[in-house]
Amino acid sequence: MTERLYLLDSHLFEHECTVLSCEPGKDGFDVTVDKTVFFPNKGGQPCDTGVLGNVKVADVREQGDELILRTDGPLTVGDVVTGHIDEGRRLDIMEQHTGEHLLSWCAYKLFDAMNVGFHCALTYATLDLDKPLTAEQVAEMENMANDLIRRNLAVTATVYEAEDDLKDVPLRKHAEGLVAPIRVVSIQGADSCTCCAPHVHFTGEVGLAKIVSAVAYKGGMRMTFLCGGRALKQFQKLQTSVDAIARRFSTAADEVLSALEKQEAELKEVKKEKAALTARLEEYLTAELKSQAEDLKGKKLLVRLTDVDPKRLRPLALSTLPEKGLTLLLSEKGGQLTYVLCANGLQLDMADLIPAVNLALGGKGGGRGTLAQGSAPTPAGLNETVEQLRIYLMNVLKA
Repeated sequence: MTERLYLLDSHLFEHECTVLSCEPGKDGFDVTVDKTVFFPNKGGQPCDTGVLGNVKVADVREQGDELILRTDGPLTVGDVVTGHIDEGRRLDIMEQHTGEHLLSWCAYKLFDAMNVGFHCALTYATLDLDKPLTAEQVAEMENMANDLIRRNLAVTATVYEAEDDLKDVPLRKHAEGLVAPIRVVSIQGADSCTCCAPHVHFTGEVGLAKIVSAVAYKGGMRMTFLCGGRALKQFQKLQTSVDAIARRFSTAADEVLSALEKQEAELKEVKKEKAALTARLEEYLTAELKSQAEDLKGKKLLVRLTDVDPKRLRPLALSTLPEKGLTLLLSEKGGQLTYVLCANGLQLDMADLIPAVNLALGGKGGGRGTLAQGSAPTPAGLNETVEQLRIYLMNVLKA
């Protein structure tokens, strides 16, 4: 059985141990030792990594009473080697996990909300509650947790040898399926729950707990949060962005929102004016295009390459249709050609005509009845191709 030194001292980063076994495994070697400070993938958090002797430890998993260390090279059974974990990684994960205990305690104490899930990744952590909270309640919970952090309360771990020893211990949460001995992590004057993972010695080491999102999840709520160094990095990143925006608007950082709201209002007015101008322009353009339609014994044909926005091509094409007519409008933008083929009052199905248009333009499109549309990379000799399509459609109407 591997002696788990991290249970005795979460701030013990280096140790000596004896290699008990070393077997080839997937992507490396599976090593067991008599004692270790390497914490495995367990309790909703990733394992420790580091070095053992002269090889790297990339993964640690629990297998019965043993911990299996995945190394990138072999070790000799019986050798005494030194293991050293990645201190920054351990401290970072402890900040998140103790922060989660604080946030869970505050949710429970304030709103009787229970923690039903925890996951700590290497860049974020999530906490799941069994009931939804309002934005105001989330803020109150966050404020209370940070007050507990500032008070620098002691965080202790106690191992109980029998389940009966826990009957008088006030626990926020008792994980199901635990077999004695049972480890309980307690925060002075606050939280107490069963937990197998390393934690900080004092809440002040957490530094800061910041909930960055809170969304509905499975009838309750999922909160994403950052603690300690992660929270600091996030604040620095946001500050850099806000300062850049403030410089762009020539305003103070705390006036950025007002500046954005003002620009949003101005943009709405500009869009409104643009829509009105576009509508008037399209009236003139529609009239102009109608006047350019060719008269073929009472039937009208309009084939034109325009510079209108491709999004406006379809309504423009439909607006140019006379009582009996056929229209093909095209628009070229950024090397992409868009086209609309439509008819009115004619015994023609656009599903029969669009294949010829697609073939001429090297595009893809479809439709049926009175309307079809498609797109293509702008072909070489576009003007000549459009003229060929005009002649083709003229012959269709004359037929």
